[in-house]
Amino acid sequence: MLDYMFMAAVDPGVRTIISNILIILMSLISIAIVVIVMMQEGETGGVSAISGGSNETYLNNNKGATREQKLKRATLILGAVMLVLSVVFFIVKPL
Repeated sequence: MLDYMFMAAVDPGVRTIISNILIILMSLISIAIVVIVMMQEGETGGVSAISGGSNETYLNNNKGATREQKLKRATLILGAVMLVLSVVFFIVKPL
């Protein structure tokens, strides 16, 4: 339904330009997501629990300021932006 309302309001040439811009943005964001995920370190899972290690350290209590937490936050934000752009692309896509 949104597609029909948008189709009546925008020229097909403009729809093509907007969809091309969205494709370029989604490509750049997907490359950025891949790079950020590759920069993150793997999680050890439950290895410390098996060896009897404790998670109550200063570093674990202040994860919001670490590089890993910033990379995770950036991944989530870029993923959300990618989701929104995908929905907008579906609405704007050229005929």
